[in-house]
Amino acid sequence: MPDVQKIQQCVQTCTQGANMLRSAANGINDSRLRDMLTQGAHHIELCIRECDTATKVQ
Repeated sequence: MPDVQKIQQCVQTCTQGANMLRSAANGINDSRLRDMLTQGAHHIELCIRECDTATKVQ
């Protein structure tokens, strides 16, 4: 069984990072750059889902 507490801490850190990227994207006027930041946040969120799944696998 993976160390669930360590994974949860990592997930929290990554969630904060994704939120920071989305927040930064909201302040960008250049639509290409804003989209790139938003896509980066989305990719982090996909990784977070994988980590959540890993903590539930026995």
